[in-house]
Amino acid sequence: MFTQMIRFVTFLAVIGIVGTAGVVRAVPPSLADTAISLAAASSPGVQFVHVATADNTAGTYTFIDHPLLNNNPSAVIIATPNWNPGGGSGVYNDHPIAAVYFSPKWLIVNQDIASMPAYAAFNVLVPKAGPNAFVHTATVTNTFHNYTLIDNPLTNGKPNAKILVTPGDTTNSHPIGVWYNGTKWGIFNQDSANMPTGTFFNVFVIPETYAGGFVHQATAANISGNYTVIDHPLINGNPNAIVFVTPNWNPGNVGGTYNNHNIGIWYSSSQQKWAIFNQDLAAMPVNAAFNVLVLVPQSDVFVHKATSANIFLNYSLIDHPLSNADPNAIVFVTSNWNPGGSSSGIYNNQNIGVWYSLTNQKWSVFNQNTTAPMPNNAAFNVLIPHPDASVFVHKATTGNTSGHITTIDYPLTNNKPNAILLVTPNWNPGGVGGTYNNHPIGVYYTGGKWTIFNQDFAAMPPNAAFNVIVPRPGPGEAVFVHQASAANTISHVTFIDHPLTNGNPTALVLVTPNWNPGGGGGTYNNHPIGVYYDVFSGKWAIFNQNLDPMPLNAAFNVYVRVNQVYVPLIIR
Repeated sequence: MFTQMIRFVTFLAVIGIVGTAGVVRAVPPSLADTAISLAAASSPGVQFVHVATADNTAGTYTFIDHPLLNNNPSAVIIATPNWNPGGGSGVYNDHPIAAVYFSPKWLIVNQDIASMPAYAAFNVLVPKAGPNAFVHTATVTNTFHNYTLIDNPLTNGKPNAKILVTPGDTTNSHPIGVWYNGTKWGIFNQDSANMPTGTFFNVFVIPETYAGGFVHQATAANISGNYTVIDHPLINGNPNAIVFVTPNWNPGNVGGTYNNHNIGIWYSSSQQKWAIFNQDLAAMPVNAAFNVLVLVPQSDVFVHKATSANIFLNYSLIDHPLSNADPNAIVFVTSNWNPGGSSSGIYNNQNIGVWYSLTNQKWSVFNQNTTAPMPNNAAFNVLIPHPDASVFVHKATTGNTSGHITTIDYPLTNNKPNAILLVTPNWNPGGVGGTYNNHPIGVYYTGGKWTIFNQDFAAMPPNAAFNVIVPRPGPGEAVFVHQASAANTISHVTFIDHPLTNGNPTALVLVTPNWNPGGGGGTYNNHPIGVYYDVFSGKWAIFNQNLDPMPLNAAFNVYVRVNQVYVPLIIR
């Protein structure tokens, strides 16, 4: 990586960027070096959406702050521009991009030295370690004219291999693609410019058996102007899907079509489909082809119960295949007093969060008060969502924090006063660092953005992190706002009235306090909360753990999923 650093330092000097002043740094290397780990075995890697904001952008680049990448110059990164994460309005970035390491973080850079537009978004894949992910360097012996040949057993002699490529430095500022020469795959410049020796590329070979890998070809039937519409069941109707693409000149060693344009992906709300588009609005050529990767959906909602076997001091270990051995899993929790509508329950009058145990390779629910033991039989509703554009980690930084508030800057929530967010404190995203925030939290909307705040007005700690989801309900799910009123509130309890939860003690309910639904009003509820099922009314309720009265007009964002089988689902 020494050569890589020399190249990029030279690049910074050319555009006049000095050092990394103002960059939010990761935790000390003594902790960060333990965070590099594999994603869940069934996933090709860790995937997320990165958005260029004022907090992370300078000049031609936007820096990624992710525990899997920070202080990790050996990472392989695949990036695809995403015009409109979540399906809203979008931002063009008609420039060749590269993923470049500049200690201690990775950057997405416009290679032609153009400024990075505010809110330009990128789908990012960090493939799990293994032979499918590697760096290819153009050398004198493997480079000819405008292309460089890959020599790898996963691709040699395989015309149907599907390869994703992202430049790893800034020395080849051209739209690129991949092509098969009859025996090997190569990376080529679409404009026929000579490929410089020494330039290198991040490469990911999509596993042959992975259902989310396929080739899309532009046809007269699916082309409209500068874009071609993808029709695939894994992403149709899902504006939060994360899609990766690389142009493929001749899939299966058949034909050959150039598309000398910087590309990206965007979601057409009218067609309910994703499309590949030319950033400069040039017409999409018929027969242009693209290797595509999408994540096969996996998620779960379940009840976790703290027992003597999984309790250690103030926390309880969660044992689930979607989160085990994955420090980058994003987990949400809500206390559940009586899973399945049991006649008795357990209080846990504590502010809670989740943290990843490197020793146990598991996520845990923990009490923010380290002196408060986790009660035996305390139960929690747990959501491990499919990692798409609606799911992310927000970290409090100097640039986004003021007093007891930290502001979220993200396309799925900006200028959306009716957005519904679920939030869970995350002590150590990626298994790195660790910041407590022992305060009841909530969300509120102000100035076109959503924020996370401490209900007791205590200062928001630097580096406090929060798992955030903007849930999009599917079959058997609901997302709504519940507001406490005189008609539905008794003492410390407010009752939910919804068809998916009424009469259903096994419904799984997660909640987050919302100070001002729709951006109006505002009511504090400075108490740890939970949910419980009232067997007499046949309704679920939100309650204050300390039994203090529930304030009238206190509001809560609510996510519900119903079980298909009407029996308690408990992970012990």
